[in-house]
Amino acid sequence: MAVRELRSIGVIGTPGCGKTTLCQNLGMPVASLRDIAEENQCLGDVEADGAAPMDVEKLAELWQHPEVLTLIDGHLAHHVPVDALVVVRCHPDELRKRLMQRGYSAEKVQANVEVEMMGGPWNELIEDPRPIFEGEGVSEWIEAGCPPHTTPDSAIDWLSQP
Repeated sequence: MAVRELRSIGVIGTPGCGKTTLCQNLGMPVASLRDIAEENQCLGDVEADGAAPMDVEKLAELWQHPEVLTLIDGHLAHHVPVDALVVVRCHPDELRKRLMQRGYSAEKVQANVEVEMMGGPWNELIEDPRPIFEGEGVSEWIEAGCPPHTTPDSAIDWLSQP
């Protein structure tokens, strides 16, 4: 898939891992998946934990690729037909600090840290055919046309690290 064919790259990862910061630092057009969902009436009412459930199936059906190559910032962006994916990871200890600073409940912090420890979104990407990247050098990967790079077997494994 050549760069000119790419119009959307999902930037995914556990909440608090740095997706938005990465998107801002890459200097490319960015669209928030939450904003796209809201524009398409794919968000439910805000729940007790402060999150609004997103109807990703409906959003995937309504999906329209951007006119120009755009980063789609959102931890559920792999559920819509973006052309490629960047998986952003964060050490669980750092993630815990970030989420606590955001004021997340202890239960929500623990749930998100556990998701990250178990591989973040990788559990849902095992058979995903799209190009996926995890690690340093995102900008260069995009410039190269998003060639196949990271697989579940080569992704960060926090549980095997000291």
